[in-house]
Amino acid sequence: MMPFHFLILAVLVALGQAGCGGGHDHDHSHAEPHYHEPPHGGAGVTLGDEAAHIEFLVDAGAGSVTAWFFTPHMERYLRIQAESFEVLAKLPDGEARLTFRAVANAGTGETVGDTSQFVAKADWLAGVESFDAVLPEVTVRGTVYRNVAFNYPKGN
Repeated sequence: MMPFHFLILAVLVALGQAGCGGGHDHDHSHAEPHYHEPPHGGAGVTLGDEAAHIEFLVDAGAGSVTAWFFTPHMERYLRIQAESFEVLAKLPDGEARLTFRAVANAGTGETVGDTSQFVAKADWLAGVESFDAVLPEVTVRGTVYRNVAFNYPKGN
């Protein structure tokens, strides 16, 4: 009777190991740098040890930057409880402040203060292809992230 229980235990352990990855490639350590493709083709910015991601996408013609918050591995949109946040862009002639404002979406039920999408407007974006920036502070899922540096369009 003992070998039968051992067999059941072995099967359960094997199934648990097979399901651990949730269908994702976890052949990496979060301590090692790796890359997740931003869904909209923008710059991916990692918060913490991949606790969350932000994607920034410039629309030079519209003079705007859209930011989307994502869960780890950029799998799903992540709503945050904020009405706005700021990014400081470092330009050749000084610093420029981008104020990202929450975007409500009736289709997804997202509202200002509970959304994954934010937009900032700036005329100077029309002539800039690349810039370094710092996100001074943002709170995501109760964790405060400070001084997150990145480059557009490379990300961090």
